[in-house]
Amino acid sequence: MSLTITPARKAESKPGFRTDLQGLRALAVLLVMVYHIWFSRVSGGVDIFLMLSAFFLTASVAKRVSRGERPRVLGQWAHRFSRLVPQAAVVVLAVVIGSWVLLPSNRWPQLIDQSIASLFYKQNWYLAENQVDYYAFNTAASSPLQHFWSLSIQGQIFILWPLILAACALLWKLFLSRYSFAWVAGTAFGLIFAGSLAFSMQLTAANQQVAYFHTGARLWEFALGSLLALALPWLSTLPERLRRIGGWAGLATIISCGALLDVQGQFPGYIALVPTLGAALVIMAPSARSWANPSGLLSLAPLRKLGDLSYGMYLWHWPLLVFYLTLSGSSRAGILPGALLILVSIALSWCTTRWVEKPLTSWQATVDFGGMLQGRQAQLASGVLVAVIGAGIVSVPVLAWEGNVEYRRTVAAAQAPEETPGANASEDWDPSPAALTLPLATDLDGEWQNPGQECSGAQDPDDPRITFCRQGGNFAAGEPVLVMLGDSHMQHWSEAGARMMEDSGGSWILLHHPGCRYGSDAARSEPACADFQDAAQEYVTALAPTWVMANASMTVQGYDEDLRTPGEQEALVDGFDQAIFPFLAAGSKVVAVRDTPRYEYLIPECVDSAKSDPSRCDGLASELLNETNPVDTWLESADYGATVISLDLTPVLCPQGVCKAVIGNVLTYLDNSHLSKMFVDSAADEFAAAFRAATGFTN
Repeated sequence: MSLTITPARKAESKPGFRTDLQGLRALAVLLVMVYHIWFSRVSGGVDIFLMLSAFFLTASVAKRVSRGERPRVLGQWAHRFSRLVPQAAVVVLAVVIGSWVLLPSNRWPQLIDQSIASLFYKQNWYLAENQVDYYAFNTAASSPLQHFWSLSIQGQIFILWPLILAACALLWKLFLSRYSFAWVAGTAFGLIFAGSLAFSMQLTAANQQVAYFHTGARLWEFALGSLLALALPWLSTLPERLRRIGGWAGLATIISCGALLDVQGQFPGYIALVPTLGAALVIMAPSARSWANPSGLLSLAPLRKLGDLSYGMYLWHWPLLVFYLTLSGSSRAGILPGALLILVSIALSWCTTRWVEKPLTSWQATVDFGGMLQGRQAQLASGVLVAVIGAGIVSVPVLAWEGNVEYRRTVAAAQAPEETPGANASEDWDPSPAALTLPLATDLDGEWQNPGQECSGAQDPDDPRITFCRQGGNFAAGEPVLVMLGDSHMQHWSEAGARMMEDSGGSWILLHHPGCRYGSDAARSEPACADFQDAAQEYVTALAPTWVMANASMTVQGYDEDLRTPGEQEALVDGFDQAIFPFLAAGSKVVAVRDTPRYEYLIPECVDSAKSDPSRCDGLASELLNETNPVDTWLESADYGATVISLDLTPVLCPQGVCKAVIGNVLTYLDNSHLSKMFVDSAADEFAAAFRAATGFTN
């Protein structure tokens, strides 16, 4: 028996089976579901799962070793994964089909990768490598397979732990038989516990997003479960009253952990000891079914039944929640929808347990492969066969899905350029009805702009505070130089700025730092941004380019608490006027760019769901932007003369007062606020014309 990821056997199927631990499994998964669905918080229930899985596995192996049996590593692997894979495969298959049909195509590449990662127990590493923030909790935009991170870690442990236990058994038999096996294995797991906990605390402090999914940062939770399993015979000799009080305290700790602790900033470091030690106290409590003991509550029939279904409940609840929020447009499930999601998760778990897991388990117990294999050999072969077939069944539709994405890319590559003129579309342009809107939503990762080469030579900042610097042109003496300075909203015009300067014989430099609007005093609260602003100011002042182009206004998305529209909230960047003084003193001119509109929704997703009429994704300039350009208002009251120039590119994006999601069959945005590279490329001539008109640049 094991935890959520290992489907539970009937509580009465083994003598001495602790039905209260079935109830503990049920309580843990219910806490996970409730906190995910209604509170968008982490409960600590998953950490209990991790500890329990090692507790059951270690107790089972230790019992066999104490009887003189050898640990069966291959048998353990086949047994565990033949019970894990079938239900997991059904859920992944359902998510693949549902995502292909229901979710916008910009999410397909990630989901294809995660389907394979989930099925082969490496989802946690995928999420760690991609720096997914488990606490970001925009659940509607989360992956419906994101919760497989914990199942992946457990799968990895189910490979590693039998090897460790087998090594301990061999060491004990050959060299340390005068000691008990519990002492030998306990020493090994104690070292793992101490080393992993120290690593977890260090990594959590340095990079929690990686730590949350890192197997090494979670090993101590499994080691704690193993230590508890090995020490339980001794712990059970402690006074019953003491263990009873501890059990109730542990149960209260488990239930209140997610509500009382700020787990967002501390898991999985030392703070994860709270729910896991709480679970340990419950396990140590007297197991007699009495209302005086926690087991009396945890052994109630409803909890026992839910314990049998806990694996499937965990598997189903998260994708159901993600699909519901995505399709309903809600940010959180209400009381009634949330209750329905929990009930449906239980119902689907019952179905997959009843019609997938149990028939396969029964088949494995009786199959003899025509008499060719018997006993343990038959069990091993049947277990491997079930796991391989389960993985294979899901791999087929995933590969078909990936093939569909590649086919669309092939069709898009062959599409005639005149079908996607973008900003160059004439008034009488008439696209083919079959033409694809580009860029494809599955290819948006390539739409971030990064022109030119890394800064080098005389243009190399040689300052660790500046991490993103690109350059282009020959930097010939006497030729103009444009510096584009700021955050990603300056970066997304860089292709057009770079082309304009290179076509005119000039040169350019792009200095940007994500999320760091140049001149913004508010942004300086982030130390890395403050460092970048200071270093960039020193660098640009010393360079003294012809122009310094930076965003001078700041747009927002959505209404504020005073119900002001995004347009009413657009304002001059706080501190911008002070931040440009060094540039002006050095003889440069400043091109103060008006910010681009931001949307409350992702443009590619909206267009994908409104293929017949993408204009439904447009926005009114009067809603998204201030009635008067804040940059112009500022300059009217200042005395900069021709040294500070206003550049408003709104007409490129919002012709006739309508900010378009698609122009000339090209997506204007790659998300909700950043322009696509393909559109900016198409608008390069319009950008250059606007820049020349504003600055008088004639080269």
